[in-house]
Amino acid sequence: MAVEFIPAAPWNGRSDPEDGADAVRLHHLIADDASRAVLGFASEAGVIRNKGRKGAAAGPASLRNALANMAAPSGAEPFSDLGNIVITDDDLEEGQAALSARISDALERHDRLVVLGGGHETAFGSYCGIAAQFVSKRIGIINLDAHLDLRLVGDNGPSSGTPFAQIRALRPEHFDYLCLGVAEESNTQALMNRAQEWGVAMVSDHALIADKHAADGAIREIISRSEIVYLTIDIDVLPHYQAPGVSAPAARGVDLSTIEHLVDHVLVTCRELDCPCPLADIVELSPPHDPQNVTAKSAALLARRLLFADL
Repeated sequence: MAVEFIPAAPWNGRSDPEDGADAVRLHHLIADDASRAVLGFASEAGVIRNKGRKGAAAGPASLRNALANMAAPSGAEPFSDLGNIVITDDDLEEGQAALSARISDALERHDRLVVLGGGHETAFGSYCGIAAQFVSKRIGIINLDAHLDLRLVGDNGPSSGTPFAQIRALRPEHFDYLCLGVAEESNTQALMNRAQEWGVAMVSDHALIADKHAADGAIREIISRSEIVYLTIDIDVLPHYQAPGVSAPAARGVDLSTIEHLVDHVLVTCRELDCPCPLADIVELSPPHDPQNVTAKSAALLARRLLFADL
């Protein structure tokens, strides 16, 4: 089968019973029917079509391993693991449809779902899932990424470089997209022109390096006109020394502490403006290029924030 669903495997990790009841790590918190959940999308078909480095299909497993031994925050509640959608061939479109259906179903039972990718082709399936569940809602898209991923679909079909152009094609009049960390040298003028034509808001990597608050206003603006927020994080927004294991490592990048601030600011602003963020994904982790697991650990820090913020 080109696309299959694999139920969640048990989480394992270190236990420290000698330290008492508060020695809790994330692998201790897995439970059925929790309010928060993770879902894996093991795909690299879009990365291959986009001429990137192979390896993203192993991202969900590596992210789970990095999460498992992390200490649980104080008062942390359980979360659920909903398993993996696995693409074993080039059938990306079928995989995205399967992801969309799983997300739509999961959002009926969980107040926040964190999808573990996979390449950034994950984003089209993610958006279709949240749009199917919240049909009449205005959805604001916030992408932390060096790349705009606004390429038009070519002869090879959709890829990790096309998701936001595909999303716009669904409902052009409702397309509301903010990209944070844009690297000028990583986006052709054609993409920059398209972003301007389509009303895409952008904050550059240079601006965020100079001032971690550079995007705070843009974040508040998009959330204030939205009813639901979909947050997507491409790990290649980080510098190469914090995220070497990605499809396209960044020579400059935006440092992890600033990305953590952006995630926190999105979630805090969503709460202040009563605009839920029920769906987030973390993509482009490529474990074969991450021998020291640095990238997985960086990604896991962000996933931990998303799972336990606002609880």
